[in-house]
Amino acid sequence: MRDIPDFLIEMLNKQYDENTVNKIIQGYNIKRKVTLRVNNLKTDLNTIKNELDKLGIKYETVKFYENALIIDNAGEKDLQTLKMYEKGEIYLQSLSSMLPPIVLNPQPNMDILDMCAAPRRKNYRISCYFKQ
Repeated sequence: MRDIPDFLIEMLNKQYDENTVNKIIQGYNIKRKVTLRVNNLKTDLNTIKNELDKLGIKYETVKFYENALIIDNAGEKDLQTLKMYEKGEIYLQSLSSMLPPIVLNPQPNMDILDMCAAPRRKNYRISCYFKQ
């Protein structure tokens, strides 16, 4: 069970009824499945599937996005040790994070700013860009 900070529980209690708060807390404690996206600039889905099959890693396909896989019997740390991960052929990414590019359908020469980038290098570069 995850330890949810008191301030978050207080905020939730102010904004939602008790039933909704309990559902949100339950959601925090559900172990989510590991999902990945195949980087088709470096490889293709069949190559990744074949490699996963050789390694005994089971997966499910995703109906809305052919380059996404749901991993059934390995964790993120397991996948991070694989050559395909090290070479950037796969990205560990939640299914919800795969939706915006599908919906936006970016075209050549379009600029899209990801304002919800994970708190690492992307956010740092964006914030530095705007400070100049």
